[in-house]
Amino acid sequence: MRPGTLRTLARAAGLVAGVIGLAALTGVIWFVAHHRDASRVTAATAQTAFDRLRARFAGQPPLVDMALRASRGTPGRAPQPLRSFHTVIFDRRGGDRLVEMTVPFWFGRKYARHDGSFVWLGELSFLDDTEFDPEPLRLSIDEIERHGPGLLVDYTHPGGGQFLAWVE
Repeated sequence: MRPGTLRTLARAAGLVAGVIGLAALTGVIWFVAHHRDASRVTAATAQTAFDRLRARFAGQPPLVDMALRASRGTPGRAPQPLRSFHTVIFDRRGGDRLVEMTVPFWFGRKYARHDGSFVWLGELSFLDDTEFDPEPLRLSIDEIERHGPGLLVDYTHPGGGQFLAWVE
């Protein structure tokens, strides 16, 4: 092969790699932009949002007992397909903000550790860093699937922050 041909092939390969990298980056930006929303709010506005959500799950205990930091356990139910994880957080660290995330269930499954578990509450805030990240937790994808659609976590941080997560 001639030296000019090798340079042309190297340039073409570099161009293809650049296009693939740009497409991947664009895909990540699109995913985050369409699955996460964060806005500055007052404590009263956040409380209204959480009251509305809690009313939706009235009478339904969350799967996770935050006093034990583990699943309450659920009786085996007929499997139901789960489509999405939802998380709403009132983050008081660094300024009050309301963070809402919805990710496809398959993404949550991939996001879980290699053993299919979540060991920090922050792992359920898939696309954001919040004051809840270091809160310990023991919850597996298998437990979530056995539980089926419904409330996973309802937790109020001692500092006033709030965390609510559910699956549909």
